[in-house]
Amino acid sequence: MKKIGIYPGCCFQGADEHNYDIIVAFLDNMGLGNVLLDRAACCGGGVIDETNKKIVYGLNARNIALAEKEGVDLYTPCNTCYMIIAKTKLALDSDPELKDAVNKILADEGLEYKGEAKIYHTLNLIRDFVGLDEYKKRIKRQISGVKIAPYYGCHVLAPNEVAVDDPEDPTILREILEPLGVEIIEGYQNETTCCGYHAGFTSPGQKERLAIKPLEGAKEAGADIVATPCPLCHKAMDGYEEPILQVTQLINVACGMTPEETHIHINKTEVKLSL
Repeated sequence: MKKIGIYPGCCFQGADEHNYDIIVAFLDNMGLGNVLLDRAACCGGGVIDETNKKIVYGLNARNIALAEKEGVDLYTPCNTCYMIIAKTKLALDSDPELKDAVNKILADEGLEYKGEAKIYHTLNLIRDFVGLDEYKKRIKRQISGVKIAPYYGCHVLAPNEVAVDDPEDPTILREILEPLGVEIIEGYQNETTCCGYHAGFTSPGQKERLAIKPLEGAKEAGADIVATPCPLCHKAMDGYEEPILQVTQLINVACGMTPEETHIHINKTEVKLSL
């Protein structure tokens, strides 16, 4: 059985701990074993990353080294964690002096960043690690009669050098949602705008204005539900009139789980699925 290392970022903590259950179930449904990287630290996205790159590189070199020590690649469903960790890998792999400097620090903990582990988000995990053909084989039932508006969020499509798909014309989310039997609604207003999650720490009003825009655009285009791969986007946008789900929740239902088993009932805005 293939295994993947789960990076337990902030989106698995406290009131959001149910996200861990969702992800473990998703990996089980994909036929993957998992290793929890339980000594991993916060990626620093939205806080440390904006003030001290060296600390962020050290933090995330350590996170990747923990995966390498276990002999697995690193997987996170969080858009921001993916971007920060993938940018760290890119920086270390392209700068031997930086890599050596970081490894001198990691040596105190008996760790070494080798650059062997790949960094996966839910979207490229399905496409490149599981494979789209194998993914389709694991779907057991169709979710019919539901119009879904895909919402990528910012950090899996930018910056370009770590984007999981073409930032100008992404198709991967559609390719993942279509086999579930849902109708896809694309090209809606504010489809590519930010959810505002990180703005919530300094400007809650700005966060709310940003979160509502894509939801309203999706509703006006006729969508029943917005679907995002990112737990932080989901958290920022849940609780308004238009319902939103994590893509992994939809996948788990299509793989045979009940909505309750994949924690859809925990959503602040009620979600109705036709099964």
